Amino acid sequence: MSVITARGDQAKENANKGKVDTKKIYLRLKDAQAHKVRVLGVKDYVEYNASGDYNLGIYNQPVAESSPLLVAHAKGGEKFNGLYKKQRYTFVFGSIETGELVAIDVSKNQAKTLISGIEEYAENIKEIAFNLKRTGADTSTSYGLNPILKMKPEDKVNFDKFEGVTVEPKFFDDILQPKDDKFLAKLLSEAGFDVATHLPHIQLDEEEAGQKEPDTSSEKIEETDESILDNI
Repeated sequence: MSVITARGDQAKENANKGKVDTKKIYLRLKDAQAHKVRVLGVKDYVEYNASGDYNLGIYNQPVAESSPLLVAHAKGGEKFNGLYKKQRYTFVFGSIETGELVAIDVSKNQAKTLISGIEEYAENIKEIAFNLKRTGADTSTSYGLNPILKMKPEDKVNFDKFEGVTVEPKFFDDILQPKDDKFLAKLLSEAGFDVATHLPHIQLDEEEAGQKEPDTSSEKIEETDESILDNI
């Protein structure tokens, strides 16, 4: 069995590839705040499986089917019921403000509104920029795309920069990477989950199992009506 995973140009690309900084890519808009974007394509969004419970100090994040978070939901009793698997959606746009790709993570209902807006202006996305705007807070949060009728010259420069740019599947894979199982097991242990019994393949030393440390590697994705109602 070969241990080689890549050769030549692919190996070079892998060696030069840095870790994606999702804190720079994901937009965290507040109520009434907007960000100027270019819609690059009418299908630049994905659905993914997520889990999290803010009450446990574990924010919503991408999970694989074997994730420790889902194991805790299945075997941890009522305290861990909030770690159920839910579907969330990530949209990617070209940022007219930064000149880079940006993403936003939303619930199912919020995604429906964004998809409707994208489809409404599908024939004009090469000419029209948008204000991606957040309205409301907590369970009343919504996002909309409002057309910018006339771009400023400096905005037009970044708008044109994205001409021909496509969002590759790999970009979504990179920004939706699940956290390391051991890291998640540590968070669960701090929340009171019996890791040794239910996740025996993950070894935590005494210091890791007992140390209290917040989940600062993931930005908080606010609980919405969809996050709450998905489990009813």
